[in-house]
Amino acid sequence: MIRINLLPHREEAKKVKKNAFFASLGFSGLVGVLMVGLGYMYFQYLISDQENANQLIRTENARLKEKIKEVVSIEQEISALKARQKAVEDLQSERNTPVELFNQVANKIPNGSYISSLKKVGTQVSLLGVAQSNQTVSDLLKVVSDEMPWNSKPQLIETKSKSMDFGSGRFGRVYDFSMNFLLSPVAKQD
Repeated sequence: MIRINLLPHREEAKKVKKNAFFASLGFSGLVGVLMVGLGYMYFQYLISDQENANQLIRTENARLKEKIKEVVSIEQEISALKARQKAVEDLQSERNTPVELFNQVANKIPNGSYISSLKKVGTQVSLLGVAQSNQTVSDLLKVVSDEMPWNSKPQLIETKSKSMDFGSGRFGRVYDFSMNFLLSPVAKQD
């Protein structure tokens, strides 16, 4: 005899397959949501870490800017101190120049001439005086040029002849002169 299974096994199999499908679909959805959540948390961690790194960089930049300002102010102080030091050294080196100038003029002026005015402005010296002859004026120029301890570069501005009363009825000819020269130091040779 033929057996007929009246139980709905196909429907049962379909139902089992359907339940398994929905279970795997739910599990897949749950895994997907979990993956998205973990990805979100991971990217939030990366963003937070980068923001912390950026904040650290900003803090260090601000600290370095302050140090740079300190360095700049120290450099300005150093340059101001160097300028003051140079000014003091210049004053120190020129301190004895007027005394030395008077000594040189007094010791090296040729006989037959005298100085009526000596004026120094900066490194420029103006000399006015009277000489017995043009040769004496020439000798004075040579002395200033060759025998003084400066690169003098003397320039004769003017020489004028005039008559002069020497007293007791004696008259003679003298020469008024004016000249300029420089007080620039001689270059030191090594």
